[in-house]
Amino acid sequence: MTKVIVLSLAILIIFIQITANSAFTAVYSIHIINALSNNDVPLTVQCESKKADFEKRNIKVGDDFYFEFSGNVLDSTRFYCHYWWGSKNQFFDVFNKDISPDCGKISENNYECFWKVLGDGFYFGGHNFPGSYSKRFAWNNV
Repeated sequence: MTKVIVLSLAILIIFIQITANSAFTAVYSIHIINALSNNDVPLTVQCESKKADFEKRNIKVGDDFYFEFSGNVLDSTRFYCHYWWGSKNQFFDVFNKDISPDCGKISENNYECFWKVLGDGFYFGGHNFPGSYSKRFAWNNV
């Protein structure tokens, strides 16, 4: 009986290791696109999660800052970003378990999520197609 329990636990541990580091775990690409009208006032962005912290960066008009990661088995991956543009700022999740179903599938276990930054706010799209974006957030004034 003890051998059966030990064997079952060993199989469970192996399964967890495989699923945490394999094709069972989806890979996501998060894109932040500066679609503002000009570069007179820089768009500054800083994104982070529990495990990653990207330094503050200025994104020029038309540029795309992106990062990739593997989601976890527990579906608890969360990335959030803080944005600054002149006297305006905003802070929100760019990826979490509620956003992930809206990301676009590009191949088996590979997804992409697009955030387009405009003068009136932040638009989300599962793909980078015209007309595929919907407004999710407005800017806050400092």
